[in-house]
Amino acid sequence: MIATNSAATNQNKILSLYYYDGCPFCNMTLKALENIDLDIELRHIRRQPQYRTELIKQGGKPQVPCLRIEGDAGETNWLYESRDIISYLRSNA
Repeated sequence: MIATNSAATNQNKILSLYYYDGCPFCNMTLKALENIDLDIELRHIRRQPQYRTELIKQGGKPQVPCLRIEGDAGETNWLYESRDIISYLRSNA
């Protein structure tokens, strides 16, 4: 399940996917999410410019897709590359 308006936890993690519509790698990642039973907040960086700013400031670069993984201990990891994101999500579903 994909949540578009609220973040949800999976094994004490909050997952957010930064993306935009015209990106083929984003589309590949979103398509893979259809078969993965996780709640993920979708953050469109063009419709909501604050997410692009957040991605650059906290993640270090404007590259999408990017999966933000927030752990329950307060740590945040940023995972780039569509295949890596898909692999991570499949192994944590």
